[in-house]
Amino acid sequence: MKIQKCRRGQIRILEAFFAALLIFSALFLIPAPSTMDNEHSDNLHTIGINALLQLDSDGSLSRLIENGDWNALRNLLWQVLPNGIWFNLTILDSEGNQLNDIIISNGGQVSDAVVSVKYVCAASDSTYSIYILHLQLARAD
Repeated sequence: MKIQKCRRGQIRILEAFFAALLIFSALFLIPAPSTMDNEHSDNLHTIGINALLQLDSDGSLSRLIENGDWNALRNLLWQVLPNGIWFNLTILDSEGNQLNDIIISNGGQVSDAVVSVKYVCAASDSTYSIYILHLQLARAD
């Protein structure tokens, strides 16, 4: 009889082992959520902010906006941003009116994953005009 008592506990141990095996196998078979999209969007946001800061560091950004030189601004963005990055820039005044009358972009949208960067630029002249820049970026697939 003593032998039978020891065997009754073995089935419970096997059941617990298989339950744990089932749980762990389910954890390994379910794919982890991808953080690649989040990393790309953080990277694009950083690229956009750095590009606008670089253009604004010597005051040339506000000067180009005041003069309405949209083609020169497009060319500068083209030079500052890395290859394979699509951009679209919209410039608003402090009241929310769009200032650029032409599209400041390097082509059509190349991806659905678009990152938007908002940047406030102040003119360095005596009027201290405020401009709000909306830069949209996407990585070419």
